[in-house]
Amino acid sequence: MTKKSSTAMRIFGALIGAASLIGLSNGADAADLPTAKPPPVFAAPAPPPQLGFFVKLGLTYAINTSSSKLYSQFVPVPGAPQFQIPGVGATVADVFTVGFEAGYFVTQNVSIDISGGVPLNASVKTKGAFPPGLTPVPVPSGTTLATVMPSFVPITALYHFTQFGQFQPYLGAGFAPVFSFAQKSGFNTGVTVDPSIGLVLQGGVDVMFDNHWGWSLDVKKLFAQTKTHATGDNFAVVGLPIQVPLAGTLKTNFQPWVLSTGVVYRF
Repeated sequence: MTKKSSTAMRIFGALIGAASLIGLSNGADAADLPTAKPPPVFAAPAPPPQLGFFVKLGLTYAINTSSSKLYSQFVPVPGAPQFQIPGVGATVADVFTVGFEAGYFVTQNVSIDISGGVPLNASVKTKGAFPPGLTPVPVPSGTTLATVMPSFVPITALYHFTQFGQFQPYLGAGFAPVFSFAQKSGFNTGVTVDPSIGLVLQGGVDVMFDNHWGWSLDVKKLFAQTKTHATGDNFAVVGLPIQVPLAGTLKTNFQPWVLSTGVVYRF
């Protein structure tokens, strides 16, 4: 082998050795680099901010679970005291109507709501028969005392749980003015209803289809005390064509359950 060939071989070997060292160094550096974590297979989307107005429209069913006590004068003398009629109360008919609600999100989770429904007539009937000898003719259980158009307007503060995505339950409480739009005489005449204010508990869930539209299920429970007054009794309702000026009072623990369902729209 010539001297020139030996020198060329030494240079070629040095280049191969340098390339090997560079390759090993690059391999070590690549092994030391952290690998990127793969994205999670599923991540629940964060609910959009809930600020602004919303409305609900649907059906409402008020189930009456009230209890009442009936008081009356026993002599037709103005100003005579009233006494409780033993064993006699009253019931108010259930109401099925169109309900609506409106509110405003003051924060992402807290809203102020006001709700109501289309007022309808409800009959007030005796529960229990009048004791024998108290009236000229028997007044059986189920006699219509009057027909009223009751209404109450719940105003509530609600906390909405938004961590479940489209499924957004809520709980809250507030108060409700209670009154009657109209009264119609039955066995009682000259009927009037005192307005009052009651406590309201409310719970439900909004199932949102998108940022605006959804479906709502709602339950309210009202606790109120009401008084209904009468100035006389019409015995023609029970078969005796006379009217007697006997003042009476119906004291009611007004505690209906109010069930509502319908569409919700958030602006």
